Amino acid sequence: MPQKKWYKHVDVATIPGLPRLLAVALRLLHASCRTTVLGWHHVKPLAESGQAALCTTWHFAFPALINRFRGFNAVVMVSRSRDGELITRVLEYMGYQVERGSPGKGGAQALRTMMGYVNRGCFAGLLADGSQGPARVAQKGILLLARYTGAPLVPFSMAAHPCWRFRSWDRTVLVKPFSRMVLAFDAPIWVDREISSEGLESVRLELENSLNRLTEEAEAYLQR
Repeated sequence: MPQKKWYKHVDVATIPGLPRLLAVALRLLHASCRTTVLGWHHVKPLAESGQAALCTTWHFAFPALINRFRGFNAVVMVSRSRDGELITRVLEYMGYQVERGSPGKGGAQALRTMMGYVNRGCFAGLLADGSQGPARVAQKGILLLARYTGAPLVPFSMAAHPCWRFRSWDRTVLVKPFSRMVLAFDAPIWVDREISSEGLESVRLELENSLNRLTEEAEAYLQR
């Protein structure tokens, strides 16, 4: 009978110094890249005015998103999984506030807490396809946050070459040293507080289409 790998029993989040090391490595990797930013004019007025905004992306682009918004007084939702514990500690070293939650595991409470941060003017980051997917299919959680806070959704995506892609459901992208990277932002999307169920579905599709278009634009830019 095959034995389980030894690292399956190790809580990597508790390894001394590992979260700090990963935070520094993430920053250095992205700093080494030749980066092009598309659509930053959509975000700049929000950042300069101190207005809260909800920056959202696909799960695969999470490393690039959290590196870009270091120092933005931002709050991020992370799942309560064991992997989420390590991610939480890395994010805290990067200066983020972190709320733990996912569907069925404290997600509603985490959203309510994040609403408080956003109402105080914080940027917030959520993954549009959630913690469990399916990949590149927008979920409604972040739409509800936008609805009840009045903060705009700012779609974001990226592409990089060369890069590593994790063997996970979301195919997370991690840039390689000195790679070319494109970050792409779209115009803010506002969700009316009195929106109907049909209207909410329409906005969900608008967000999904925006994120997929940004991904394609970033990949196409790399081919030029």
